[in-house]
Amino acid sequence: MSTIPTTSKTLRIPYTIVGGGKIDRSLRVNPPLSILLLHRGSRPYRQEFFKELVQVGNIEVISIEPKTSTYDIDALSLKYTQIKFLLLHEQVSRGEQINIGMKESESDFVLVLWSDMKISSPLSPQLLHRLVSSERLCTVPVLQNTKLETVPSVMIPAFQRRLLKVIPLPPRKNGVKTIFPFDYCGLYNKERFLLTGGYDFMIHNPYWQKMDFGFRAHMWGERIECETGFRIRYLSPEPSEDTTADESYRQFFLKNLTVRFVGDRGEIPWRRFLPYYLRSGSPIFTAYREFKKVRQWAQLNKYRFSRDAREVTELWEEPEG
Repeated sequence: MSTIPTTSKTLRIPYTIVGGGKIDRSLRVNPPLSILLLHRGSRPYRQEFFKELVQVGNIEVISIEPKTSTYDIDALSLKYTQIKFLLLHEQVSRGEQINIGMKESESDFVLVLWSDMKISSPLSPQLLHRLVSSERLCTVPVLQNTKLETVPSVMIPAFQRRLLKVIPLPPRKNGVKTIFPFDYCGLYNKERFLLTGGYDFMIHNPYWQKMDFGFRAHMWGERIECETGFRIRYLSPEPSEDTTADESYRQFFLKNLTVRFVGDRGEIPWRRFLPYYLRSGSPIFTAYREFKKVRQWAQLNKYRFSRDAREVTELWEEPEG
């Protein structure tokens, strides 16, 4: 079943795998877990982070290497033999990097981290079993900044005068819901992730890419929740979000805010075309083609919906103070 509206296939990006010797399954962390490592900015923590990861135990580590940072891969692959370096031949969005890494992973659960992060709480067997037995699509950690202050990373959606707002709050209790994983960081259930279609590679702005993933997940009945015993801290300032209503917002709006849940299915009524056209800024025939394409996607996946975006926000359970 296709879940990306613009195509029936995921984006085909050429890449090369370097290193990553076979992990002894009898010695693997239990339950089996993979770490998917994303990189950004300068690389002062790179080797230190690799060293810490290999000390966790027999665990699959996939390092997504941007096209611009491949000069030292051979030396690193010889030094850190259990790390699998995935070398992208083209530049792609962060969400598509995660999509590719998920498909390469050999584990049922994948922890997405950045190279400027450090796992604060030990990944004990008890914690891991609690995380993987929760039946969530994604479990997000408590994130801390460089001063060990809690980052407001629980994203609460709300409509104010028909405009969608997302309010960032610090996690106040275990199991509190968030509309999307802040900074993409979290422990993902691989099977559930792939069934949702993953991150939409046609949405380039990271904020709207995460919003699209999160709203789709919640409209399809999935859970994205925080585990307060699971802590990760930043080693550099946490990133800011670009919430500009750009072309990526148009795609998010069309895929999520035009859907209406009627009876037992989701659909995009034709009457939603005019609001989309007025917001899009596109010529009418271009807007019509875009609208028709996503409407066909919604028709294909109509029984995956259990609510629409307004129901998601109106039925949202506010965290207790």
